[in-house]
Formats: sequence, structure tokens, C-alpha cells
Amino acid sequence: MAAPDRRYFDLRATQGRLHQLADGQLAPLPTEVVTHLKHLARWGFTPRWVDLQRDLWILVFATHPDQASTLFHDQNETLAAPAPRRLFLDYDHAHDLGADDPRINDIARRIAEATRARYGPDELPKLDAASEIPALIQGTVNASSPAWRRLDMLIRAQLDT
Repeated sequence: MAAPDRRYFDLRATQGRLHQLADGQLAPLPTEVVTHLKHLARWGFTPRWVDLQRDLWILVFATHPDQASTLFHDQNETLAAPAPRRLFLDYDHAHDLGADDPRINDIARRIAEATRARYGPDELPKLDAASEIPALIQGTVNASSPAWRRLDMLIRAQLDT
């Protein structure tokens, strides 16, 4: 099947899943994701972050069901460890900082270092990958806070060097 034809059928399938979700015919999230969201609240994430995560996972599972479980398990595994969880918490709590707050530089540096340590220099995730999922998630996150937009910009710059 040619790429445009494949893209058309993928979009039609996504549209069908979104209609099923809207009609209540499709469970919004697997049980393990719901459990994960409850853990986020207990770990100290803000209600805003938990709601954002819930909405993003609903969208990812509805639009990219073939990749969603792998992405979810990766994030769940990451957050199970205290050090990466602390970075996500710091990111969450940076939401209300001013975009020029110096703490943003420190958070971005620590996230870039942790990313390099996790993936190694040759396996860094492509921040502008062909998949729409990273762009979808980051665009949603960035839209809600000037501090988060700056964090994203700084992290990208540090990982590109």
C-alpha cells in the first residue's frame, strides 16, 4: 500500500476510535494507566499534572493504540525510580515559575543529564521524531506554561549539543 493510502486508512481508523471514545463505546484508559494516575497524585504531582497526563494518555491510546502501551510502560518504569520521578516533579512544579526564573536552567540541565545517562550519547531520543506522539504531548505541555515552554527549549538545546 502506498504511503498516502496507508496514511488515509490510519487516519480513518483513528477517527473511528475517537468516535467510539466519544460515544462511550471505548474504555478511555486501561486499568494500569488509571492506577498509575493515582500513584502520581500520591507521589506529590499537582492535580493539573495528573489531569494533563490523563488527557494525554486518553488521546495517545485512542489515536496510537499500537504504540501507546510501550510508551506508557516506559514512562511508568521511569517514574517508579525516585530520581527520575523527582525530575518530573520538578518539571511539574515549575509550571508557575516565571519563564526567566533561574531554577528553570537547573531543572533543564538535570533533565538533559538524566536523559543522556539513560539513553547514552548515541541513543538519545529524537525530539523531532516522525511520530506525532512526542510533538502532541510536548505541544500540549508547552501551551500551558511559559516556564514549561522555556524548559523544553533549554532541554532541546542541551541535548542537541
